[in-house]
Amino acid sequence: MPSHRRPLILSSLAHDIHASAARWALRASGIDATWVTSLAESELGPMSLHCDADSGLRMSGALDHDRVGTVWYRRPRNPESFPRAHSSDAPFLRGEWGRFLKNVYALTDQGADRLWVNRPAAAAMAENKLVQLRAAHRCGLRFPATLVSHDPNEIRRFVQRHGRVVYKPFMTHTWKDAETGRMFSTYARIVEPAMLEDDASLLHCPGIYQVYVDKRCDLRVTAIGDRYFAARLHAQHDGGFVDWRVGQAVQGLRAEPGELSASDQAKLATLMRELGLVFGCIDLAIDADGDAHFLEVNQAGQFLFVEDLLPSLPLLRAMSAMLAEGRPDYSLATIAPVSYADYCASEEHRAWWAQASEGLKDRSPAAAGITLE
Repeated sequence: MPSHRRPLILSSLAHDIHASAARWALRASGIDATWVTSLAESELGPMSLHCDADSGLRMSGALDHDRVGTVWYRRPRNPESFPRAHSSDAPFLRGEWGRFLKNVYALTDQGADRLWVNRPAAAAMAENKLVQLRAAHRCGLRFPATLVSHDPNEIRRFVQRHGRVVYKPFMTHTWKDAETGRMFSTYARIVEPAMLEDDASLLHCPGIYQVYVDKRCDLRVTAIGDRYFAARLHAQHDGGFVDWRVGQAVQGLRAEPGELSASDQAKLATLMRELGLVFGCIDLAIDADGDAHFLEVNQAGQFLFVEDLLPSLPLLRAMSAMLAEGRPDYSLATIAPVSYADYCASEEHRAWWAQASEGLKDRSPAAAGITLE
């Protein structure tokens, strides 16, 4: 990638340790990446779309071909506040910016040599769990039977048919008890009989119900372009856990190098192509026979906690190399041999944490990356 074509990181989270670490790693190799909340940031300058009978469609400004080589579409946000506008105009401005950016994101196939990680349309589609499972079925991956429903009768029949079933929310959500201040979060959990007693409760909220895999461990596969990095995740106690994120949150998680069979890796690569993704964090459950069961892929997943637990996996370096080269068949040699541990020990991390932690409670700069988002 020519030196004047910068990687662009789109993330609205000031406390996004992944964006901060990648920018630091790129700078360590002489590559100056731009990190902004959205394409509306004044730092990027104005942006235009052109379309005429002579030249067809082209973009200029913020996404000019000569300025931006790779876009990490991580967690952007449309502009919401407009200090120079009347408050009564804000709804109109939010709507117009939203529609304008939808046009931009829908046209990201412009410029075949620009890599999007991931393309917005593919990213949005891949957020749908059943779209993932449909693709997994097409690719020949093994996965547990799944029901998505708010029909009490269907849910009860599914549980009765399969026995041990896991409930999952579409997205993890956290509540704070107004009286005690205690925090509660939704994670995957085994369905218990009491959870199925109230029709009104089941009707009120759809959920994902999936046959439980009696697993030996979880295999977290971080797909960064053409490279697949596998890590086995275990509970530090004997009882294991249904959702490893709970174990990680209480420092009850350990990791070791994992293995992915050539057959499973080929199927996962087909899955990623089917979904149009060049990056994703894939969760597999490994059963007692050593067989892998596909659970999901998070196209904007967190991976630094894996490198924190298992420093032998060069995940930060790999992501930075892909952003630098703008191609999935990147070379690790593009980026200096830096690690997540190096970043955490850097002055840039200290300065970033001093700024980013202001709005966070009960957070530690030593925590693995997953706990910061």
